[in-house]
Amino acid sequence: MESIYAVDSNNGLSKNGEIPWKSKSDMEFFMHKTINNVVIMGKNTFFSIPKEHRPLKNRLNIVLTSNPNLYQDNKIFNVLFTDNSNIYQDILNNKNKYNDIHNFLKIDFSVFIIGGKSIYNQFIPLCNKVWVTYIKHDYNCDLLMDYDYSNEYTFKIYKEDDELKIVEYTKN
Repeated sequence: MESIYAVDSNNGLSKNGEIPWKSKSDMEFFMHKTINNVVIMGKNTFFSIPKEHRPLKNRLNIVLTSNPNLYQDNKIFNVLFTDNSNIYQDILNNKNKYNDIHNFLKIDFSVFIIGGKSIYNQFIPLCNKVWVTYIKHDYNCDLLMDYDYSNEYTFKIYKEDDELKIVEYTKN
């Protein structure tokens, strides 16, 4: 399992429930990594995705919520609302089943954790790899991500330019 997120220069994850920056490079990286895979997120993250991009195309969108019954009317082909935080185990243990149902998934697809903060805090310890984009600007975010990778992960810089630095953390 992998995780992927971006933060500003002060580890800001979001401001007023939204991502305050617009980075074409980061969005292309996110799409390249997650396309044809499974993405797991909380309901606030799901509903923060602009309606025209929701659900994320060519990905199985798993939305964790304490009350999935509220969304019974939102039957969308590649979205599953669930309160089962262990669903990733079923997905990883039954890849053929999910490939048969969702033919857009890669044969050897990955499961990506894509937010929000409580979902990251719950799942990052279970991830073998974490991708973090560090945006080189302060957006005065009101939600900070402060996960410490130093003890369990090694890192390498995947890409860096004037706008951002993408780091790949791999579990030791």
